[in-house]
Amino acid sequence: MNAVPRDSVFVDVCIATYKRPAMLATLLLSLLHQRVNRVGMRIVVIDNDAEMSAKRLVDDFRSQTASEIVYDVEPRQNIALARNRALSHVRSRYFAFIDDDEAASETWLQSLVDCAARYQADVVFGPVLRALPDDAPAWASDCFRVDRLETGREVEFGGAGNVLLRSDILRRVAVRFDAAFGLTGGEDTDFFYRLHLSGCKLVWCDEALASEPVAPSRLTLQWVRRRGFRGGQTYNRIFVRRYTRLRKIRWFLVKTAHLAGGLVAAPVLRLLSYPSYVALTVRIAAATGQLSACFLERGFEEYSAKRYR
Repeated sequence: MNAVPRDSVFVDVCIATYKRPAMLATLLLSLLHQRVNRVGMRIVVIDNDAEMSAKRLVDDFRSQTASEIVYDVEPRQNIALARNRALSHVRSRYFAFIDDDEAASETWLQSLVDCAARYQADVVFGPVLRALPDDAPAWASDCFRVDRLETGREVEFGGAGNVLLRSDILRRVAVRFDAAFGLTGGEDTDFFYRLHLSGCKLVWCDEALASEPVAPSRLTLQWVRRRGFRGGQTYNRIFVRRYTRLRKIRWFLVKTAHLAGGLVAAPVLRLLSYPSYVALTVRIAAATGQLSACFLERGFEEYSAKRYR
């Protein structure tokens, strides 16, 4: 990415990383090759490793770009705190988050900025397409499918893997990432849902593509079911806790019935279609996670031992 005119719109592209040097290098290369028109960027890398394992890589990339690259460390293992440290470096009109295991398409940044201007949006989400290896099991395509919307559709929440925000919302709305989600995940869904509740406009941009390879370690039934369980707990912590008492009772009864029905249908579905059976068991895990959060004080800490697996 070459030097840009002074009247360009600038974006602070924020990356939280933890011991993924090869993937981080791929992401930074994709940022250096952005095709933009009067859009510039600063890159903010927050290393969530107290040993500063990403510093040498970031220093090497500084010599390859005219864009400023900021490097900082959040030594406490907590993705919410790492994202909040990135927010402390924001100074441009917009800022974006993209995950360290992704790569941005060449028109990613331009598409996000154009969409924000066109729809007068405070937050713009883009899709993260998951690339499966050739030898992925047949059930994986359903479990890793990405739902996509038409550009401009308003949404109530989203993820921080591919998103652009107007920087003035940090002054208008006193919202930061909640450290209570730092080891369980879901800090981004919680953050953006609170922005929605505060009156911010959140929209989808289907042209702002990012891609993410699916690691072989995730192509197991244990992993997808565990992720479904954790996602269910997160859903309860973010959404169900805000329900009225009567709505919570109705929700609990309906969700219990769904869980019971899924358990009855699972053996039959396994005989008919194994990929559909796997998808159902993931939904069962998610329902179990939602219900379990009614009785547990803490969520499943997926990232307590190793982050970003």
